Order: sequence, then structure tokens, then C-alpha cells
Amino acid sequence: MTMREQEYAMTMLLIMTTMNVFLGILMVAGFIPIEYGMALAFFGMCGMIWKCKVDLMGNVRLWENPKQYRDRMDTRILRGRFDKENDELS
Repeated sequence: MTMREQEYAMTMLLIMTTMNVFLGILMVAGFIPIEYGMALAFFGMCGMIWKCKVDLMGNVRLWENPKQYRDRMDTRILRGRFDKENDELS
């Protein structure tokens, strides 16, 4: 992760924290109901996390399906076997 990406992620965390503090003040002061404030904080944080993920990682999925996992593990196992056989032959 480059320094620029770390700065972006840290700035997003600071914005998220500031938003939550501001919403907390509004809820304690009674300007907005607790239920609305909590829902707004939750969806706001989810939106910020999603935006940060898209900006930093692009369209990369954070998980793989079982077929992709098996294919990846099979190629790793086979690659290891072929490397061992090539080392023994040389």
C-alpha cells in the first residue's frame, strides 16, 4: 500500500469519526431521534467503507467461490510437485 493510499484511508477514518461524533451530539441534544441517528451513522459508515474499498481496490472481489479456491490450490500443489521433480532431474 503506497503512502497516498494510506493517507486516503486514514482521512476516510477521520471523516467517519467526525461524522459519528457530530451525529452523537445531535442525538444527545435531541435534534434527531436516536433511532434515526443510529441508522444514519450505520448507513453512512457502510457507504464510506464501500467508497474507500472501490477507490483503493477497484472492482476486486474480497472473496472467491469454492471453484476458484480449488483451482488456485490445485495449481499451487501441482506447481510445487513440478518444481520438486525438476530439481531432482537437474
